[in-house]
Amino acid sequence: MSAGVAPQFLDRTTRKRVLVWVLLIVDAVTLLIATLGATWIRFSTLYAGVGIENISADVSYWQVAFVVWALWLGMLYREGLYDLERLTWGAGEFSRVLRALGIGVVGFILLTYVLKTPGLSRAWTLLAFAIAVVTVSGGRLAVRTWLRRQRLAGRMHRRTLVVGDNAEGERIVHRLLDSPEQGLTPVGCLAAARADSLALDYCSEIVPKLGYAREIARVVREHEIDTVIIAGSAFEHEVISRIISELRDIDVSTHVSSGLFEVLTSRVLVRDIAGVPLMTVAPVSFSAANLRTKRVFDLTLATLGVVLGLPVWLLLIAAIKIDSRGPVFYRQTRVGKDGAEFGMFKFRSMYRDADERLKELRAQNEATGPLFKMKNDPRVTKVGKWMRKFSIDEFPQLLNVIRGEMSLVGPRPPLPHETEQYTDHHWRRMEVPPGMTGLWQVSGRSSLTFDEMIRLDLYYIENWSVGFDLSLLMRTVPAVIFARGAY
Repeated sequence: MSAGVAPQFLDRTTRKRVLVWVLLIVDAVTLLIATLGATWIRFSTLYAGVGIENISADVSYWQVAFVVWALWLGMLYREGLYDLERLTWGAGEFSRVLRALGIGVVGFILLTYVLKTPGLSRAWTLLAFAIAVVTVSGGRLAVRTWLRRQRLAGRMHRRTLVVGDNAEGERIVHRLLDSPEQGLTPVGCLAAARADSLALDYCSEIVPKLGYAREIARVVREHEIDTVIIAGSAFEHEVISRIISELRDIDVSTHVSSGLFEVLTSRVLVRDIAGVPLMTVAPVSFSAANLRTKRVFDLTLATLGVVLGLPVWLLLIAAIKIDSRGPVFYRQTRVGKDGAEFGMFKFRSMYRDADERLKELRAQNEATGPLFKMKNDPRVTKVGKWMRKFSIDEFPQLLNVIRGEMSLVGPRPPLPHETEQYTDHHWRRMEVPPGMTGLWQVSGRSSLTFDEMIRLDLYYIENWSVGFDLSLLMRTVPAVIFARGAY
């Protein structure tokens, strides 16, 4: 949300109705495109016939397409993909879409056995499924992008109340204010019932204190609160239970913070053991099998990227040679996994004397920590400035991925002199192979501070999975296209 833009709040009922209808319409259209598109691709017509025993009327594939369309919509609903309280975005949503469509296909195949349709094309079924996965996921990505832009523009925000004015409550407020794209705008906080026992009142200097936790029902109604977030460490368990009980009959979303800010939600499970609700944090799996899967994934996509991108590479090579004298590629020593050094490839984006001129520009460094960043770096060529804006100069690192020195996703490899200032805490980011993209690249890129970059890299390491890698690769595309946070 731009500075100075006041957030606009929709009432809870209207907000939910708008989002559910947008999702439903997008899914209906994308599923229709998938089923009818598969029919056209497979048969070059929408009116190809399919024989069904015991049914004398002619049945066309476009009619079958509508049956599958309705079945898939039902499966998406069954998976809770229109329940905004259960809906997750990103990799979690993709897996649920995939499961819903997969179950729909299985149900359709069983239906064909019941109706005895031996003539139904299996190729059509598989083609419709493949297209549906792409179109539905793409459509929902478009909805997320639209919603994110709405929120960054100050629209469609939710009045959020933070309950608990301790350090955790303060951190929650800061995280929400720093993440306007989430749409949860804190409008106030409630102090703990024993506020006089706290040495500090953390939240009231950031957002207004609207009362005490025992007054939560009144505050929620008077201030038309949409979402309540309870700082778990601010209260005893029976107090939290009482707060939740008081909100039971009020139409409001209620969340309890676990305090596990650095753990991915997909790793956190709530289980009932002997009547006790326990929060289980699944371990990070760095097994040899998973790392081999990551390596095969990297090698396949990197090789494909080099082959398909070869015509673009040739154009870039010509542009670099015309723009300035010097080599096309620039090989820079970087630090990789466990501190091993390697030569990282880039398209040259600077003049040949860039390294010598660095000492003159140190005083104009705009980055924090050991990094050097400068928005209008005079060492960058005209073509280089354009390549850097869209991260095109990074393409040759696909060769490093193929060589096994880098991964497609991971912490960015630092320069050797940068690691001289690393603490043991900072060195943890080098426990995995460095990547071409990572969590901080899709969370602000050059606009992040060094400490924020370290925090995001460690978050990635703590929560690594192949699915997480795939999610970050998908999020990298719009971040690069729109040059968010790039110098």
